[in-house]
Amino acid sequence: MTTEQALSTRIQAPGAAPGGVSQFASANVVWRPVLRRATIGGMNTFKCPIISTIKQLLQLLRVLLLTLLLVPAFAHSQDNRQNYDVEIGLRAFETRDYPAAFENFTQGAMLGHALAQFNLGLMYHQGIGIEQDFEHAMQLYALSAQQGVTQAQFNLGLMYDRGEGVAQDYREAYYWYLQAAENGSADGQYAVGTMNFYGQGMRENLPEAMRWYQESARQGHRDSQYNLGVMHMSGLGTEPNPTVALTWFSMAADNGSVDAQYNAALMYASGRGTERSMAKARDYFEMAAGLGLRDAQTQLGMIYASAENTDVPRDFEQARYWFSRSAHRGDSTAQFFLGRIYADGLGTEQDLATAHMWYEISYRFGYEQAVRAMNRLRGQMNPLLLNQSQLMGLRWMTQYAIRNPSSLRQTRNAPEDSAIESSGQNVPISPVI
Repeated sequence: MTTEQALSTRIQAPGAAPGGVSQFASANVVWRPVLRRATIGGMNTFKCPIISTIKQLLQLLRVLLLTLLLVPAFAHSQDNRQNYDVEIGLRAFETRDYPAAFENFTQGAMLGHALAQFNLGLMYHQGIGIEQDFEHAMQLYALSAQQGVTQAQFNLGLMYDRGEGVAQDYREAYYWYLQAAENGSADGQYAVGTMNFYGQGMRENLPEAMRWYQESARQGHRDSQYNLGVMHMSGLGTEPNPTVALTWFSMAADNGSVDAQYNAALMYASGRGTERSMAKARDYFEMAAGLGLRDAQTQLGMIYASAENTDVPRDFEQARYWFSRSAHRGDSTAQFFLGRIYADGLGTEQDLATAHMWYEISYRFGYEQAVRAMNRLRGQMNPLLLNQSQLMGLRWMTQYAIRNPSSLRQTRNAPEDSAIESSGQNVPISPVI
């Protein structure tokens, strides 16, 4: 597994209360260790990493050889070295004058300027203003990293980790991540923690993973904060502690982690690790929903539709808004509840055609209970209205399939009339609102 593969765990939440909206759904707590590339920039102080292996010594010799090739006329010119200004290149880069930035960084790299080597390497790495070239990027990162530039050390580890311009090598990746981590890089500390968690480049070591995540999290690294929440919730490398987990989830949530926002909301909604608070759950769900998390949008609809939340006023207009956002993104539960809102005219005018359309779409996306809802609704619809509803549903499904071609493999055909009729006219639907 690479450090970008996911480990999933699950937090169970309460189901539907008798006679009320299903307050919470079971939700995936997703482990998403995403390594970030360093950005254009620099450090003011440099430290040389320790050469700990013969392999590293050979690598240094290769770097020194490359340095000799890179430093012709400028290498021995003290005047040129003193007159060089990397800020000129940085200003050109910021204004997207990439040819000028490239020229400046190349000049600095030939003079042995560590930040110029890093910035030029970054341009090659990401193909900014020039053709992408992983080999050149790695060579320049190596020169800069040997002079102690933390971002270069991290990016060099990233290239070994991903196998960019070189054969994938977790040991080399770990070595360079560790150099960056020990120099204070939050991303490097996060990467070292992740490799310890998965046992990449060394044996799996969950306590060591947690230690490095804590170092990174103290610097505000939100993915480290999130991963600490998962580890404390699931008892990975430590005893399970929902209260501590919620603390880390809340910190990551406030730093913009959508998964942490969702998990914090679930914990407040279920009273796990804290006193139950639907108002705080709503706030965190809104944060995640605003960032586009479909499950959070559905949960918000449920909260606003419920009559049982004393600290969140019932608001069918808000419920319809959030159910609609989630329904249009393919959530069968939101589609079903949106159909129920239109069927009963809750916070809007009753619209049987639209209600039937959403029930049918919900069934096609896998919500079994929608068949009985359609059966009950058809007793109130004439053939013309039913045909209008089916055409509306067909248009919606067509437009959805155009936007999401893979959805055709995830949906099923609308139920046959006989299947709807056999669901039984007198079979009651479990109350949802």
